[in-house]
Amino acid sequence: MKIAVNLASRPYEDEGQFYRLWGTALVLTALFTAFMVFVSINHHYSSQREWESARQAQAKLEELKTESALAQQVLARPENRGTRDESQFLNNAILRKSFSWTKLMEDMEKVMPAGLRVTSIAPVADQRTRFTLKVEVEGENRDTAVELLRNMEKSPHFRSPQLTAETHNKGGEAAGVKSDIVTSYLPHEGLEGGE
Repeated sequence: MKIAVNLASRPYEDEGQFYRLWGTALVLTALFTAFMVFVSINHHYSSQREWESARQAQAKLEELKTESALAQQVLARPENRGTRDESQFLNNAILRKSFSWTKLMEDMEKVMPAGLRVTSIAPVADQRTRFTLKVEVEGENRDTAVELLRNMEKSPHFRSPQLTAETHNKGGEAAGVKSDIVTSYLPHEGLEGGE
């Protein structure tokens, strides 16, 4: 019977397997590091471009504000008062003409609860060409007006509806509640001429 005895001063180690395992790990780590460096550099240049674009937009905005202030100064001169007033009148007339009663009625029909009727609607345009509606409604009780407010809050066309006044009619055929509501109105895209 033979017994194998290793008389070497250093024991045998499989160095090939060690280098393959740790070499692969080292290569993967180097690739991951290179990828992260690439992503960081790309993000850095991208953010620089976005900041430059934002600075250009801010500069353009400042330029437009300066131009607007100069135009306002020119229009504020006494000799230009007639042109300014005529311009404001025409702009308001165009805005009023662009208001579509048909679209408003379609939007109101979608939010009106049963048992409530509209007695008056008065649209008013503000300085930013947005419309504010003053709506008067009548119903048998207050709940229908509250339901209308909730429906308006869910609609994309009405913003910040508020119940501003409420009148309770006690006797006769006109018994019920009259409510005044104020809301911002955002018409559909592509307004047609007023009907």
